[in-house]
Amino acid sequence: MSILYKKHSDFPDAILIRDFKNSVDVNEIINSWENLKENDLLTDKLKGVINNLLDCDLNMNMDSFKMLMGYLKQNECFYKIKLAVICNKPKIVVYPTLGEEKEGALKIKPFSTIDAAVEWIIE
Repeated sequence: MSILYKKHSDFPDAILIRDFKNSVDVNEIINSWENLKENDLLTDKLKGVINNLLDCDLNMNMDSFKMLMGYLKQNECFYKIKLAVICNKPKIVVYPTLGEEKEGALKIKPFSTIDAAVEWIIE
């Protein structure tokens, strides 16, 4: 699997970290969300998910981005948590930036560091 999960060491109940590795496409992203839901990892105590894209090659275009946003908007659990995206490449940061601007009901925000993302989720 190209997306690995772990709980944040300081906030294990509040923050889940998803580390993206190698090449990742929209189907893998959606399947990983489904896996988290099926395994009850998106609990009521969860405040946010950090999606770390620093070590991955994100295979996304506007059509697959729209597919991902459609999936997130169809699932009520995503309205209750903050979705932080850690990235440092302009071709990747455009997607969480569009999510933040266009999908106001979803709390999506790009960051360049995990510390900044943690601060935003916990605030």
